[in-house]
Amino acid sequence: MATPTRRWLLPVLLVILPSGYPSSGPPAPPSEPECYRPCSSHSCSVIRCVWTPDPESDRSTNYSLHWEPTNTDDDSIKGGRSYDGLIHRENFRSHGELRVWVQAQNQNGSVKSQEALIDTEAIKKPPPPLFLSNHQGSLEVTWSVACVLQPSEGTCEVRYRAEDDQGWPQAQYEDGLHNSFEVPEPRPGSEYEFQVHCACASSLVSDWSEIYRIRSAEAAPVGEVDVWMDCVTPFSSFDCFLTWKNLSTSEARGIILGYEVTVSYRNGTVKHINVSTVDPSSEWVYDEMKWYLTLSLKHVSSVYVSAYNSVGTGNASHLVVPEPGEHTDDQIIDLQMTEENLTVSWTLPPHFPGNVKHYVVQYRECWPGRGLDWIKVDKSRRTVSFKGVFKKYTSYQVSLFVVSDSNQIRLISTAVAYSVQGVPSAVPSFNVSVLAATDATLFWEPVSCSKRNGKILHYQIGVEHAESQTVYNVSVTPHHGTMTYKLPGLSPGRKYKVWIRAVTAAGPGPNVTTTLKTKHVEDLGHLSHTLVPVGFLFITIIFVALW
Repeated sequence: MATPTRRWLLPVLLVILPSGYPSSGPPAPPSEPECYRPCSSHSCSVIRCVWTPDPESDRSTNYSLHWEPTNTDDDSIKGGRSYDGLIHRENFRSHGELRVWVQAQNQNGSVKSQEALIDTEAIKKPPPPLFLSNHQGSLEVTWSVACVLQPSEGTCEVRYRAEDDQGWPQAQYEDGLHNSFEVPEPRPGSEYEFQVHCACASSLVSDWSEIYRIRSAEAAPVGEVDVWMDCVTPFSSFDCFLTWKNLSTSEARGIILGYEVTVSYRNGTVKHINVSTVDPSSEWVYDEMKWYLTLSLKHVSSVYVSAYNSVGTGNASHLVVPEPGEHTDDQIIDLQMTEENLTVSWTLPPHFPGNVKHYVVQYRECWPGRGLDWIKVDKSRRTVSFKGVFKKYTSYQVSLFVVSDSNQIRLISTAVAYSVQGVPSAVPSFNVSVLAATDATLFWEPVSCSKRNGKILHYQIGVEHAESQTVYNVSVTPHHGTMTYKLPGLSPGRKYKVWIRAVTAAGPGPNVTTTLKTKHVEDLGHLSHTLVPVGFLFITIIFVALW
């Protein structure tokens, strides 16, 4: 009696890979396939194989998966092929072996990968474990493993990290586990993330589970709050405000509920402020990881700030507010600034005082900008770098302060930096204040800090008459307030066109123009003759009165 044979009718699926140009020969061999049986909680019904097509394969290359059993005596299982990388359950036996390879074919020929020999039982891959819960009072997590028919034979590996860790630290991997893990010596008040993957007896290792998050128990804060001053103009007192940064996670050791602020005034008055991190108030503002008191530091002598959480209060930071005018401005700062980085270095002048506790380097964006940051560095340091986003055409004032052993603060140098410079805006106003026969005094308002777009190198004043023009370069000192310049060498009774513009490294800004006409010499002479009789009459009247 003849035995009927089973014929496999397989659908054809073309796997097309993008490439820029068609191949001029047969395709390159694909990599050896890697195969596994993805399992659910109750079955492992399919084999999935993956491989790497050669990057130079062109669009006409097709890939197909081929297999055949190593036991050729079993007539019920035959070889086959697929175009989706899958071998379905009816095409293999459990505890059997298959030879598997990939074939690549284009119009110029075909080529096959190396064969992979797979044990259909050993390539089972369990689903990722599921976290169940954590025990209150400790940082211990538990999970379940879906090992089909082998519920107690799984071994697992856990990895974990605290919220401020970068990546998954290699030292924080633990293997040889079954269904639980406890973090040794967790950081107080930190959020931890966990992932676990497991293998069932001789199976492959599962994929990593989804991330599971829990927070460790809190403890009282450690370290001191980083307290400083935000001054629109350094140490002008009336426009300085108290500011401080959030504690780091390792310092906060829990959720910071608020800050206790004690403000002491020069007249002996003391004010206590409880800054809540939850309840808003008109007395404080939170902006970009920093806190600000809206209270001016005018007449304030010192401030104490401490952070507290649900367990306790940390150590208080002490800030001594300098008296207005207590500063020098030695030009000892060197600045290097890009749109991502600001590097500040300095060289101390000779005979610099030795009672230095630390330095504070600060940058502040030109008003009305809010950009502000500072770094406190050891007294042995002479350079510091800031990372950030520094705006184009924006002025940043960089200041170097020294803090003494007694916490006295002194400003020792300032400089201005730009990440990218542009041409400046026009001067806001330009006029003539004094007019004579051969000279004229001009006055103008300097370009404001927010509209300079670069460091002002100088102002240019142009004087035009008839076909001639003379240009003068005028120093930028002072940097604020009305500026003046006396135009020399003018001729009496002539009309002149005068313009002014600011200049940066990027070039000159737009001109602002005015006109003037010098006085005639005879007008000045007539004025002097007129004044003589008046003066004589005035003296005569006084003489008569005294007589």
